[in-house]
Amino acid sequence: MDPAKDFVSFHDQLTSKLVQTTRTVGQLASEDLNFYRTSNSEISESLDEQSGRIISLTSSILKAATARTDVKAPVLENEESIEDNWRGVVDVIDALLEKADACLDEFTGIIKRLSPSQQEQAAAPTSKFGKKAAQTKFPSIYDYGPSKIPKPQLQFERVADNTDASPFRPLLRAKPHAIVSLEESLKAVEPDGGFRNPYETEIRAAKYPASTYTMSPPVTYLPFDTTTATFVDTVEGVKEMLEELKSAKEIAIDLEHHDVHSYHGLVSLMQISTRDKDWVVDTLKPWREELQILNEVFTDPSVLKVFHGSSMDIIWLQRDLGLYVVGMFDTYHAACALNYPRRSLKYLLQKFTGFEADKKYQMADWRIRPLPPGMFDYARSDTHYLLNVYDHLRNELIENSTPEENLIDYVLEQSKIEALQRYERPVYDAETGQGPGGWYDYLSRSGTILSKEQFSVFRAVHQWRDEVARAEDEGVQCVFPKHVLFKVAQVMPLDLGTLFRTLSPMTTITKDRASDLLEVIKKAKVAGAMGPEWRDIIKPLKLSGKAALMAVAEKPEDRDYPVAERCTISQFWGDVLDCQEPPASPECSVVASREALRLSLPLPPMPMTVSEAREKLAPSNPTSAPKPAAPTPAVTVEETDSNQIFTVKESSRKRKTPSPATNEEAEDVRTDARSSLDTTDNISKKARKKTKKEKKSLSSQPEEAPFDYTKAESVLNAQRDQAATQPARTFNPYAKAMDAPKGMRKTKMDKAARSFTFRK
Repeated sequence: MDPAKDFVSFHDQLTSKLVQTTRTVGQLASEDLNFYRTSNSEISESLDEQSGRIISLTSSILKAATARTDVKAPVLENEESIEDNWRGVVDVIDALLEKADACLDEFTGIIKRLSPSQQEQAAAPTSKFGKKAAQTKFPSIYDYGPSKIPKPQLQFERVADNTDASPFRPLLRAKPHAIVSLEESLKAVEPDGGFRNPYETEIRAAKYPASTYTMSPPVTYLPFDTTTATFVDTVEGVKEMLEELKSAKEIAIDLEHHDVHSYHGLVSLMQISTRDKDWVVDTLKPWREELQILNEVFTDPSVLKVFHGSSMDIIWLQRDLGLYVVGMFDTYHAACALNYPRRSLKYLLQKFTGFEADKKYQMADWRIRPLPPGMFDYARSDTHYLLNVYDHLRNELIENSTPEENLIDYVLEQSKIEALQRYERPVYDAETGQGPGGWYDYLSRSGTILSKEQFSVFRAVHQWRDEVARAEDEGVQCVFPKHVLFKVAQVMPLDLGTLFRTLSPMTTITKDRASDLLEVIKKAKVAGAMGPEWRDIIKPLKLSGKAALMAVAEKPEDRDYPVAERCTISQFWGDVLDCQEPPASPECSVVASREALRLSLPLPPMPMTVSEAREKLAPSNPTSAPKPAAPTPAVTVEETDSNQIFTVKESSRKRKTPSPATNEEAEDVRTDARSSLDTTDNISKKARKKTKKEKKSLSSQPEEAPFDYTKAESVLNAQRDQAATQPARTFNPYAKAMDAPKGMRKTKMDKAARSFTFRK
């Protein structure tokens, strides 16, 4: 069985075998193997044989896992050697996990495949000018260091400046098919200061050929093997191709891009096809900007240009070659309009032509010269069948259109929007992380939790990696991948040994600058102790009202991070915490003090007078019927001298010496209770007895005169001898507990005994 063809069944079989083996091992581990060894010699020999077989298989697996690597496989001879070489076994497993991690990064797009397998080494196709092919060695997919292929960008007439942060100026030297002159087009700028698309007016005013709106049988594509394919690598070849393109009504265009060993990326190939011929143009030549002469066809609205997924192609053509497209038809938007289940070019080729595209070269290193035959055919196939796909899509769009919704117009409008794009240099803000390739996008997409120091190290190392990549004109992943960036931020190494282990496997670019990176980490960790946390940056608070106006008026350079606004209304307390200005003088009124206390703390309303307090503290009988309350005389506090004696009157049952006023109030309470008891028929006998007992206790208490505080002895100036003469009383917190009734005695629980059965 081929696992690549039937992976699902292979996976199920492998899982079942592993589960069965694991269960068997678990059952064996629970048995006493040493006992069985001593009891039966045959079992002992069988166990030794199986143990030796398992050790042999393990050794073979370790050797296979360490093949073509720097990790040395340990030698396992017996069971004891496993314990002695356990560290080596762990190293092999770690190496396998690192490879799996790298493969997952490649699969998810973090690391891009540099080239196809090394086994596919073949000669390049012969160009029309008779250049002979040569053997080409593919670099490894795990080679993240400097490029082993000489950088073609060093030979360009216009050397790329990766540190230039100014708005990108179009490379146009002339403007064919212009409605607005080139000089006028370059004067128009966007609000952000960048130049507009020079062909914006022409793209919006473009009129498509009548054949775009007319159904016609699809033109059969020519056989792939018999169709002429030309590799163009000279200026003369470009001019000859241009003359043939001018006579075509529709052309198909595609690009191959490389962005691993270049900070901004490179257009490495351009494929162009007509109904009867294919061209593959080398765009890595020093004279690459001479390709602007193709604007005579690319900007001609009478020639339909067919792309698939042109979003990035339009950007790359502007950035590297100074080419613009007027009159474009994007088959991707046609597939979207027709609600196809998939919109990829591979799906469209399979649906309409039956051609199965081999996508193993999709992420190849397209800088390889000369091109191997497999890569040449792959690049050519992207446009060879595209015009036939366009014919099928056009007919389906017309068939599914309605008077209210014309699908052809929809696709053409979306294609114009794609063509109106303009290239902008990727510049991000190092402080906020915003912008293309900024650290904000990295952290917002991952669920990693970083401390203040780790967050500071992450930002600093991210900026250091970006600066090194710009200086070396390499992709940031060639310095070290994104997962290594998170690893460095979490570990925060402070010595070269820890740094090397954290960055392992380390690229040459980073190894040469390890000391500089270590200093960056140390400084960032110190600065991060007083810096912000990631959670303060990931979710900036939304300001409103006056705070929003202040935030707009505040200059961005005046503050580094969002400033939180204090809320005026609490979600829990409401508006009770509303701030009030303090009183002007300490001699404030009672009402002002009460109001200030109410605003400062969430307390219930407080009584103003003693009578209000008495009403709240007076006992109430919930079972008694309500009766109209008699008018209570208001208790007033007369203005007297400060030395006059006054008494605060309260009603309380627990006072031993109640005042006369209290007795009078208690008598009123007894009278009310007596009347309520006489009028109520449903009251119980227990309540009556309780009321009589309360009346006796209140009547038996003697009246006592109010205490005169002016004649009381001073507590602060009391003599110490007087306190010493009195016997000291110690407080026993367990006194009342000793008088409590004893609980039930604890019963003795009988434990269950075990029984053993023996055989004679």
